[in-house]
Amino acid sequence: MESMRPTTRTALFGGLIGQVAEGDAEVIDLTDRALRPAPVGEPRVDRRRASWVSGMPTVSVVIPTLNEERNLCHVLPRIPDWVDEVLIVDGRSTDATVHEAKRLLPRVRIVEELGAGKGRALFAGMRAATGDIVVALDADGSMDPGDVSRYVYSLMAGADFVKGSRFVHGGRTDDMGPLRRLGNRGLTEVVRQVYGGRYSDLCYGYFALWRDVLPYLEGDAPGFEVETHVSVRALAAGMQVVEVPTFEAERIHGTSNLNTFRDGARVLRTIFTERRAFARSTLPVPRPMRSPLQPAVLHGAAVPEVAASLRPTMTAVVCTHDMARWPALVRAVESLQNQTVPPAEVLVVVDHNPELLALARGELTGVRVVPNARQQGLSGGRNTALELAGCDVVAFLDDDAWAASDWADRLLAVYEDPAVAAVGGAVEPSWVDGRPSWFPDEFDWVVGCTYRGLPTVRSTVRNVIGANMSFRRSAIADCGGFDELLGRVGSDGAGCEETELCIRLGQRDPSALIIFEPTARVQHEVPAERGTFTYFAKRCRAEGRSKARVSRLVGATDGLSSERAYATRTLPLGVVRGLGRLAGLDAAGGAQAASVVVGLALVGTSYVRAGRELAAGPTPR
Repeated sequence: MESMRPTTRTALFGGLIGQVAEGDAEVIDLTDRALRPAPVGEPRVDRRRASWVSGMPTVSVVIPTLNEERNLCHVLPRIPDWVDEVLIVDGRSTDATVHEAKRLLPRVRIVEELGAGKGRALFAGMRAATGDIVVALDADGSMDPGDVSRYVYSLMAGADFVKGSRFVHGGRTDDMGPLRRLGNRGLTEVVRQVYGGRYSDLCYGYFALWRDVLPYLEGDAPGFEVETHVSVRALAAGMQVVEVPTFEAERIHGTSNLNTFRDGARVLRTIFTERRAFARSTLPVPRPMRSPLQPAVLHGAAVPEVAASLRPTMTAVVCTHDMARWPALVRAVESLQNQTVPPAEVLVVVDHNPELLALARGELTGVRVVPNARQQGLSGGRNTALELAGCDVVAFLDDDAWAASDWADRLLAVYEDPAVAAVGGAVEPSWVDGRPSWFPDEFDWVVGCTYRGLPTVRSTVRNVIGANMSFRRSAIADCGGFDELLGRVGSDGAGCEETELCIRLGQRDPSALIIFEPTARVQHEVPAERGTFTYFAKRCRAEGRSKARVSRLVGATDGLSSERAYATRTLPLGVVRGLGRLAGLDAAGGAQAASVVVGLALVGTSYVRAGRELAAGPTPR
């Protein structure tokens, strides 16, 4: 296992190192007593303090999984890079959970637990962990991996066991209904009466501990009652127990196996059986050097201040090429200038059209108008913008689109996470002559818009949509920008240059996050000619050619990763949905179902044909 860099560790924990070295922070050594009874008066060897002096404690994160393939992308890339070890304890997943974990985080350790239940998986992972500190984290995306530092700080300040709370000041939950909330409150009160202490939140699985106290916490808790099990054992053992505020989001994908009544009964049974079990334990009861840190929430060093992130600056870019789009270009620029959080600069790039360049320079005020200095086409114009932009984030808006007033604010808020490399937003179609009844929502990408099948909440995605996308400039500085042999020139229907760039960015840095933020909205004008079946067929064929070229460049595995799910899940559901409407005597439903089938066939045949042509020639660079 490779330790994190000393400078990183020192920067993270420097505030506590001095306290420990000078003896200001009292700690409890349970290492020797966890292995054998400690006679009264025996000198204690403070191994924790020794580890801090020699090089800081190491940290392991344990994540139990069961069919969490789609959620891991929201968890693993966000684990702080100073964490020394990440363990996935897989409980017989039937999907690609293990493969996805290795892809997202190559250094991850996989621990197999054949027994069923979250508790068995957690204990297996904690036993396998090698860090001085062990943090338990769920895989469903409901817990923020960035909070790991709160738990580690509190342990270093003197706690033995730290658990998250959704109900202390600063904590919150979006995933607990009234019934579960009432049950959790009642069970927490039972623990207070039986064990003492002042827990505010009992049934929550985000916790951390020094590994040398693990023998006091292990036991028979195979399922969701494990969270109660370790919490009451920590109290019964007289450990230094601390709660820290945390936020619980909703599970992102899949459904929880938690059953309110069944698991509530198991928790209640655990509360009383563990009281008796610990009384019969042969493990010595630790005697704290000082009184337990109660009430549960620590102030000061134990719950570190979260420094306000400096919001990055934005260069907003509009690329344009057609004089006929002048009114739309003016509308796009005005929408950028009327933002609640205005971009630091607005850049208009004109693609090899001297007349339009002169008009824009003369009429547009408060913006910087420049010619495309690269190869003709949208990719060349975007690369010109990347070279000239002077801000942290470069955001692109199509010249026939206009942004909502909070667009820039919504995008920049996501970049406060330093791991984020790209953010795209929702692109809503604005049909000039109304939406054709036969046009399926699943094919809104044909007109450059968000389509059915994309996430409806902020999520990690493979690539962003070109009409509404942004990049952290430093993240793509070494990637070479957009491939100028991809993308459209003039009215050509080719595309996928942003797809190829995002895939290349992810291949270069697997930890980089590419985020879809649906609340960052733009409207995209769809003229009447794009509502015809002729245009629909043209774009489908062009998409097939573009996908073939992208797959040739980045590999079919990454080049078609999203398309496989789209073709096997989203489109079949679209057909079923359309046929269901047809069964209800809605002819438009049948037309949409037929359009889905025809569109998929056009993309597929074009992809195969283009793939054969590319295979016969050199790699298209």
